[in-house]
Amino acid sequence: MRNVALKISLPVVAIALLAGCASGTPTATSAPPSATPTASSTPTPEPTSSSGTGQVDPNAPDGQCADENLTVSVKPDEGGAAAGSIPYVITFTNSGPECVLEGAPGVSIRGESDSVQIGEPAEQQGTAEPVTLAEGGTAIAPLSAVNVGTTGGPLGDACKATTGEGYRIYPPHSFEPVFVKSAGVAACSGSAVFLSVGVVAAG
Repeated sequence: MRNVALKISLPVVAIALLAGCASGTPTATSAPPSATPTASSTPTPEPTSSSGTGQVDPNAPDGQCADENLTVSVKPDEGGAAAGSIPYVITFTNSGPECVLEGAPGVSIRGESDSVQIGEPAEQQGTAEPVTLAEGGTAIAPLSAVNVGTTGGPLGDACKATTGEGYRIYPPHSFEPVFVKSAGVAACSGSAVFLSVGVVAAG
């Protein structure tokens, strides 16, 4: 997948192209190789809200949730550990009237500024189904990160291990990213794909 709320700014065009508007029809991909996860050292991200741009994806479902009404958080999924990966849950909380989210969010790791993206964006998985959020309601999406550690983990030399300042998350069908701060989050610079994200479901 939204403790101090932070506002985000629009990414530059290059970042938007890399991790832009999340598709409503993600394509399933294979899971990364396995190793032993070490989720205990993972920083806890802070929830943030989107400022909204007013842009609308023509493929968005009827009643698409407004960006400015969504708060986004990312937390470790204590019950979803898998060999070689660290599981998280992205939560979208609706503060406005009833609305709909459908599909997988766009996710990438942000560097020291909004113009810096570290590595590849998350691969999207699953079959999109609309989720209706009442005021105060939530939708969740699973996020998985390869346990790259400091040496690349199961990705080996394909991953130049580094750290970022947090997550840049686009709600499904949104052009407006939300920055969820998580200083020190592990990442791979270069072309190795180390993140995968699923479609939203009722929270």
